[in-house]
Amino acid sequence: MRWFLTLLVACDPAIPDVDDGRDPPEKDSGTDTGDSGDTGDTGDTGLSEACLNLAPLPLVRPESISGLTTAEDFTFDGEGQHVSLDENGNMVGITYDGAKKLISAGLGGGAGTHMLADGQVVFADVLNNTLVKVDPATGGSAVLASGLSYPNGLDVSTDGFVYVAESGLGTLQKVDSGTGEATLIGAGMLGANGVSFGPGFDELYVGSFGGGVVWRMDLGDDGVWTRPRVWSLVPGATAPTTPTCEVEPVGTMCTLSGGYGIGECVESDLGYNLCEIVKDTEACDGAEAGDACDGTAFGEPRTSICVRTVPEGELFCPAAPANYVEPCLRHAGETCEVEGAAGYCSYTYEGISICDTGAYWERAQSVCADAAEGEACLVDDYVYGWQGSCEDAASWGLPGLVCMPLTSSGGEDGMLDGLNVDECGNVYATSYLVGKVWRWQDELAEAELVTDVRASWIPNLHWGNGIGGWQEDVVYMANRDNGSVYALELGIKGHGEAFAPAP
Repeated sequence: MRWFLTLLVACDPAIPDVDDGRDPPEKDSGTDTGDSGDTGDTGDTGLSEACLNLAPLPLVRPESISGLTTAEDFTFDGEGQHVSLDENGNMVGITYDGAKKLISAGLGGGAGTHMLADGQVVFADVLNNTLVKVDPATGGSAVLASGLSYPNGLDVSTDGFVYVAESGLGTLQKVDSGTGEATLIGAGMLGANGVSFGPGFDELYVGSFGGGVVWRMDLGDDGVWTRPRVWSLVPGATAPTTPTCEVEPVGTMCTLSGGYGIGECVESDLGYNLCEIVKDTEACDGAEAGDACDGTAFGEPRTSICVRTVPEGELFCPAAPANYVEPCLRHAGETCEVEGAAGYCSYTYEGISICDTGAYWERAQSVCADAAEGEACLVDDYVYGWQGSCEDAASWGLPGLVCMPLTSSGGEDGMLDGLNVDECGNVYATSYLVGKVWRWQDELAEAELVTDVRASWIPNLHWGNGIGGWQEDVVYMANRDNGSVYALELGIKGHGEAFAPAP
């Protein structure tokens, strides 16, 4: 739902002058605001000296390394390469000195990217709702898992599993890197996006794109991950409200935890009720793909055509009417037209491609045209759709009331994108559009500003692996504005990786 949340923030995306040199960065002492890492006498904590004496923050002018890609995420391999997808959908490796190597061609668009323990690369293909595995030795690629809902951030554990956030549903899936089998382990997280383990791989952190929240899950002695809990908030964010399905009965209409999409409250194997998409399969009993079907959407009858999710799934009657579905039966990404309005074939929260004419914004205004402020509202859009309340839109420069999602509580810094954890257990997150990086040293601790680079999209950050100039005590942060990375000299290492390069 990035289109909607972008409207909540006004910022100056200008980028300051930066040093484009390739020499390893010198330590930036930043602005001396006091030793933010001086924890005093902590006794025998098992933490290193570096953890007990963190560098002062903020870092005022991190070095920028240019000549990379504008990819949303990247990883470091055993050859000293920054590995990512370029603007043409090719996976490339680029050394610290700028030498480029083609790893695999024609892979498409990607988000979360990471090295598996065996040296293969896994990335989230948000265009096709899949995880893709690439073998750098051969250049070959294969779909590891499909049928996901906007897979975004991910991390890889030493247990052979990929842990990936489904932003469309607000869930976390555990995917076997060998078989592709997926298991739901966490839900109810608004705009689940960045994912990172803590040291020891028995803690998991998930950031909220929109809510300004970092959730934490812990691995129990029984091998089961605990329910996500609020671990920290950015300044200005409020704690999430109780999910609808915690207080309303099964069958109640609800907004999916991804922040958009309409579902129903259902029981789950996780021990708590969830808001899930309930697809109308009965309307397509005995039918074939493309046959007409009659069903309901947002409580109203409508006629559509039977379709399957992509890749092939169960036949069902979608929420969108037939004239929205028919122009986009083949692929997403193509132009289309509905009743004279130009559109673009886009994936919906139901996992199919329909003609999106961008009418959700007009609907968000029209449903509140005659309403009172604070009155409940429903935006009945087939791509997104959400429940909310009619709120004053003056801060957006718009007259009247607009139907705002009930879950928009993160403030201007709340669109958390990238997430990572250092060897000390401190959590770091980047904020979309405003160019800030935050750090939390403990649960419910006050957020510390690491740096403010004023870039409009700093989606992910990773520690170097000590090979080819990428230093282990420096965290590198992608800058999609110009295909560079910022080098943040923190003097501490990351939480550890499943992939261990050969010495």
